[in-house]
Amino acid sequence: MLTATVAATAALTGTAQAATTMTDLGTIPGASWSIARAVNNSGVAVGRSSGNGWSRATRWAARATITDLGVLPGGRYSNATGINSTGVIAGDSEVSDGTNRAVRFNLDGTITDLGLVPGHSDSWGLGIDDSGTVVGEGWDRSTGNRRAVKWDAAGVLTEFPLPAGTTSSLMGGVAPNGIAAGSVYAGQLERAVRWNLDGTVTVLASLPGGGDTRANAVNRYGQVAGYAFTIDGGQHAVRWTRDGRIVDLGAANPYGSIARGINENGITVGSAQDSTGQSVPTRWDSNGASLGLGLPATAYTGTAWAINRSGVIVGNSGQYEPNRALRWIVG
Repeated sequence: MLTATVAATAALTGTAQAATTMTDLGTIPGASWSIARAVNNSGVAVGRSSGNGWSRATRWAARATITDLGVLPGGRYSNATGINSTGVIAGDSEVSDGTNRAVRFNLDGTITDLGLVPGHSDSWGLGIDDSGTVVGEGWDRSTGNRRAVKWDAAGVLTEFPLPAGTTSSLMGGVAPNGIAAGSVYAGQLERAVRWNLDGTVTVLASLPGGGDTRANAVNRYGQVAGYAFTIDGGQHAVRWTRDGRIVDLGAANPYGSIARGINENGITVGSAQDSTGQSVPTRWDSNGASLGLGLPATAYTGTAWAINRSGVIVGNSGQYEPNRALRWIVG
């Protein structure tokens, strides 16, 4: 069952302020910590619960039920990273030889092993759209090379295109309609990209004079959330508009920030460091005003991972202390 809900006024990190309700989502039996990574528009959250030497992909129903989603045969670890509007879930699972496989957690309780990407030793599922297409990556342990890919509902694998002059790609996330975002490498330089529905790829803008950029999430309108480095090396949460313009969400926070999720209203979530260097779960409204979401009294750091259409936010407390999956509702 869900643990008690705590109502509090969120700490101010920018210019916005509102009452925020925070709920500890709990863990599956036997686990000691948990992380919530995604939430659909019905309020169902997914992530993982972990114990001593094991981890299980976990689903938290909008009201009470917590479900262990299981693991592939021989594996100790599984993780859920995305959920679509019908409740089908994407993630990954360890297998008996210690490598990882991208998986789809089906509505009937079965797990589909999506297999490997040719030339790569491991695969990861990192999101799912409403057609049941899972997006993710292949990763090769010997070379470190990564490649953003997708598996359609039938399991057919397609690699996302690379812009000219780039050699590898990372997956950030996918919108319900299939627009995806991530990043590509040209040598040591990382650039955020958006993979469009027409098969083209858009390289997204960097901050003036800045360096690396990375996209972590995208909504159905092509707005993208992630981070970019400034000319002096600072890491700022950013949002890219449909036409590729970059909006600096971290300009008011000199300590560093990262955006991890965005909903179809352009509201963005992630974390921002405070003056002590601790990461505070943070929400930026569509105008860029930031709001600290708050943490349990026993925690001093955390992050928000995702936000749904109605503004329900999920994430976790903890970094070095035990993590707890959390849900926040603002206002």
